[in-house]
Formats: sequence, C-alpha cells, structure tokens
Amino acid sequence: MSHRWFFISVTASVWLFSVSARSQEPAPGRGSDESAATAKKAVDLLESVAGQVDSLHSAENRARIGSNVAELLWNYDEKRSRSLFAMIEEDIKAGLNDTDPDDGAHNHALMVFGQLRGDIVGRIAKHNPDLALEFLQATRPASDTQLPYEMRDSEKSLELRLAGQIAAKNPQLALKLGLQSLAKGYSLDLLSVRFQLQEKDKDSALSFYKAIVDKLRSANLARDPAARDVALSLARSFQPPEADEQVYRDLIGIVLESALAAGCANAASEYDSYYLCGQIGLIFSKLEKYYSPRAAGLRRWAPDGRSGEDRRTAVFQQVYEVIDRGTIEEMLALAPKYPEMQNQIYWAAMSKAEYSGDVARARQIAADFPDEEQRRSMLAHIDGDQKWRSMSDQKLAEIQQLLSSVRRPEEQTRLLLEVANQVGGNDRKAALGFLSQAGQILDSIKSGKTQIEGQIALAVVYCSLKSDRGFAIMESLIPKLNQLVAAAAALDGFENNYLKDGEWTMTSAGSIGTLLTGLAQNAGYFSRLDFDRSVSLANQFERPELRLMAELKIAQGILTNPPMGRSTVSIH
Repeated sequence: MSHRWFFISVTASVWLFSVSARSQEPAPGRGSDESAATAKKAVDLLESVAGQVDSLHSAENRARIGSNVAELLWNYDEKRSRSLFAMIEEDIKAGLNDTDPDDGAHNHALMVFGQLRGDIVGRIAKHNPDLALEFLQATRPASDTQLPYEMRDSEKSLELRLAGQIAAKNPQLALKLGLQSLAKGYSLDLLSVRFQLQEKDKDSALSFYKAIVDKLRSANLARDPAARDVALSLARSFQPPEADEQVYRDLIGIVLESALAAGCANAASEYDSYYLCGQIGLIFSKLEKYYSPRAAGLRRWAPDGRSGEDRRTAVFQQVYEVIDRGTIEEMLALAPKYPEMQNQIYWAAMSKAEYSGDVARARQIAADFPDEEQRRSMLAHIDGDQKWRSMSDQKLAEIQQLLSSVRRPEEQTRLLLEVANQVGGNDRKAALGFLSQAGQILDSIKSGKTQIEGQIALAVVYCSLKSDRGFAIMESLIPKLNQLVAAAAALDGFENNYLKDGEWTMTSAGSIGTLLTGLAQNAGYFSRLDFDRSVSLANQFERPELRLMAELKIAQGILTNPPMGRSTVSIH
C-alpha cells in the first residue's frame, strides 16, 4: 500500500472530520454576460433581504444579518448600506444594555453582542475607516466594570485591531487610535499597529514608536507584565533603521535600568523579577552595544548563541495573517521582506494556487523558489498530488480494498468523499462514481444525525463537481431540517438555547445549529452552480429568519466570488 493510501486510511479512522470541497473549474469571469446577470440577481436578492431586516424581532438577528447585507451592498448602494449600519448601531447599543436578571443569560448576551460589534466594525472599516470609528465610539459600553471579566480589555483590543486594519487607508487615523489605546495601558496589539504603520507610513510608525517608549519610562517592568512584554517585544522586533537610533537606545536604557533595579545583576533576584531577568538574554547584545560597562553584570542571563535573536517571532503573526487572508500576490510580496520565512510563504502560496485549481500557477511559484532543494521538493509535491488525482485500474482496486478494511459505514463515507474530492479535478467520472457509492452507504445508515450530516457533505461535494445531484439531495433534506428546527424550538431552554426573542439564533448552538451553520457556510457552492434553484431551496425554510440568512449567504457566494477552493462541512 502506498504512503498516500496509508494516510487516507489513518485519517478515515478519525470520527470528527471535515470534507473540503475543491474547485473543479474557475467561476465565470466577471465580464461575462452570464456572471453579470447572476450578479444583478444577487444584488436584487440582497435588496430584498435588506427590506425585511427590520421585520425581525431579535436585535441579534437584525445586527447579524443586516451588517452582512450592508457590507455586501456598499459598492452597489452605499446610501442603503449606511442606513443599515445606522439601524444596526441601535441594535448593538440595546444588546450591550441587556437587562436579563439571569446572570448567565445576561453575560452570554453581552458576549454575543460584543463579538458582533467587533465584526461589524471590521466590516465597515473595509469601506470607510471614519465611519467605522464613529460606529465604535457610538456603541461603546458605558463602563467596563459592567461587562463580563472576559470582555474587560475588549475595548482596547478592538481599537487596536481597527487601527491596524485602517492603517493602509488612513495611517493618521490609525496613529490617533493607537495613541488613544496606548494612553489606556499596554498591549502586544500595539506592536501590530506599529507594524502596519511601518508598511504604509514610516513617519507615523516612528512617532508611535517614540510614544510607546516615552510611556515606558514610567513603567516598572519587573512588576508590570504587560509593560514588560511590550518593552521586550518592541526591542526585539523593531530595531534601527526601522526605529530611530536614539529612541531605540532610550528603550534599551529603560530595560537596562529596570533589570538592574530588579536585581538581575545579583546572584539571587526577587521572584517577581525572575521572568524579566530571564528575558534579558534575548537582547543582551543590544544592552552590551549601547551600555557596555553597566550591562556587564547581566551577562549571565545571556544564553549561548541567543544574543542575536532574529525577527522571526516578531513578524510571525503578520506574515501568517497575510497567508491566511491575503491573495497569492500579497503572499509572494512578503518573501523578499522576510527571507527568514520565505519557505513557509512560498509553500503557502503554492498550495493556495493548487487548491484553487490553478496547477500551472502552482508550478510557476515552485519553479521560482530560490533554493534548489526546496524547489525540487515543491515540484515533486505537485507532481505527486496530480499523479494521485488521476485514477487507474490499480488505484481503483486499492481504494476498494481499503474501503473493505474500514469497519464503520460513516468512516467508509468519509473515505469516499475525500477521495472524490481529491480526484474530481482530473477525473470527474471516477469522482462521481465514488460519490454514488458514498450515497448508497449513507442510505443504509440509520436515519439520524450521522446520516443527515453525511448527506449534507455529499451534496456539497456534488456541487463542487458541478452536479445537480447536490440539489436533489438538499431538496429531500429541507423538510427534515424544518422538522428538526421545529422540534428544537419546542425544546428551547432544556438542553440548548436555540431562540432569542422568539427567533432562531445564528450562533451554532447545539447539533442543529451546527448543521445549519455548516450549510450556510457552503451556500456559495450551490449558488454558483444554479442561483435560481438555490433561492428556491432557501425559500423552503419555514422560519423567516432562516430564509433570510440563507438568501444572504446565496448572494454572498456570488458577489464575493471566492475561489471554490476549500469549504468545510463537519460530520460528528
């Protein structure tokens, strides 16, 4: 048995799994008549949803659905989008002023609306940083002390996250937000803002750096862990020429004074100072460079070979954020800036191209990698993937042999779905055969949660292969889902809280909520295959709030038009 089949046999034995559907062909070009007509239908559907948002009883649902609609509508109807965000502002205020006498329910409501508020601020910031700041300020809770403990620092984190997000469009506003947050206390998120400013406005970045150092002058690094972490991370992450030479020298001096005051030069330092003393070794070379005589007593904290710590830790978060959310071009643009992470960046870009179906682009990325050994490894990886995705009689026999060794039907189904997903790009006929076999196994499973989860996953993979069979499966499942939702609503409050203000919440509560959330996340596979049929399917949901959410996700699948690369439906 080959290594590839051994890997599948191992992963097939895991009970919790995700089916990742791959695109088998690119979505229609934006300029085509067909895609333009479908996009217009999607906008019209969004306008329809927007007109029904205020009919919802739940402030949570109005905020969740309305903010998604507003974000999508911004480029088509900015006035309508702004009015939706204004309406949602009132809902967020109401949610953060929840008065439920039950402490558990009260805290849950605050957590939900706090998360919603942060998501909405991020959505607005993509289009208008000033409006995002206005929304943030208008919905600010009256007092942190009234919030659950987990949310006490959320305001500062949210401000800094917004600052980092808008730095590219408005670095001066980002600097202002960063300074406001700095005035309230220390956070490692300050460094993320500093990094974003460095990329877009070096003068603002230098000003922010100096402001942080000035504040650190009055900090006790041994007794204030937040200040200590910021000071040490800043010293390691941003060094001249990214920092002003004199300001950096001042920062190193602050760390040195704190370390000496904490007794780090003595044989036995205080317990509270131990972490600070231990971290001194990471920047000892800088202490020695700027303050050689006075730093001599700290040499014992410098571990062998660690005095010149590189910037890997400092840029790790920023690089992986681009890898997670950015385009292939944005990812590759990072490679010259951060050669220490070049390997990870190229592999991620290559994988993204391959998973989106652009194998030629993946090969070009691999061929451009400067290291010969890694270049061969990357090209061999692509060749291995492509070879595996083509079916031969021998491989078909291997799969059937492996399938016979798998005991549980749900594990057999997972194996077949994964194989179909892998080979579909090169051998659609074979992939459809595997899906047909998976469907037969699912039909033999006892009706219940496992069967429905498997059928939804099967429908998604069928759609990724451009097969109408996915719709047929879902059309048979919608009545069952309606029955399950009705039953869950009747039992609301016994095991799970499915309803809020008489409406279904969209927070994935319980197994039914997880099913519906997974289906919503994969709505784009259905809408890009057949928009009208997808809308017809959504209209079969009996609860209005579920219909609106389904219609929103259908339109989103068209207007955002993400590569149909990887989408997950979990089966438990």
